[in-house]
Amino acid sequence: MKIGIISDIHGNLYSLMEVYFLLEREGVDSIICLGDMVGYGPHPNEVINFIRRKQIISLKGVYDLAVLNNDFTYIKENTINNFSVEFTREELTKNNIYYLLNLPTELNMKFGNFKIKFIHKNPYENVSQMEEDILVCGCTHMAEENKILKNKYILNPGSVGRLSYNNEIVTFGVLEISENLYNFKIMNSSYSFQKIQKDMKMMKFPEMLINSYDTGTN
Repeated sequence: MKIGIISDIHGNLYSLMEVYFLLEREGVDSIICLGDMVGYGPHPNEVINFIRRKQIISLKGVYDLAVLNNDFTYIKENTINNFSVEFTREELTKNNIYYLLNLPTELNMKFGNFKIKFIHKNPYENVSQMEEDILVCGCTHMAEENKILKNKYILNPGSVGRLSYNNEIVTFGVLEISENLYNFKIMNSSYSFQKIQKDMKMMKFPEMLINSYDTGTN
């Protein structure tokens, strides 16, 4: 079984399409999205429509929740996020709001002899109570490969849609599992943000938000 793992697309359709092509070329059997499909970027509906059309298994992330609830419990309340949450709430179709509302926040699966938990949130909150062998998580935008914490393996594919703190690449993962062995590798794409930044300028997004794509800051 070979699974593509993506996370934190954040309304970036162009990067999602490129990563999907790379995962197809990798020969994955399925793709799981760990959440945060929306926020920051200008294409929330297009991203969700693509995810649904390609039948990608998806979770609800913290930015998705912020948009749905108009709430800043899990994300920073600042100039960028205030604009982004309001824009996304106004942009989303009723059909896609319903889709996001009904997504789970975690997923538990068993492959071979491995119990695996897929979540969006930062893994350090409750890993000690986790029964599963492997935790696959997003949220941080920081790719982590086979990190061990409290005898659990933590895997993080990083972010498809935004840089993480001045990295020059977007990242995603491929999890390959047999009966008793697993392998997780981080893949990357030297994706250019110029196209999405051009769209944002045309749609009169704040310069601060547009420029944040060059640094990964939010």
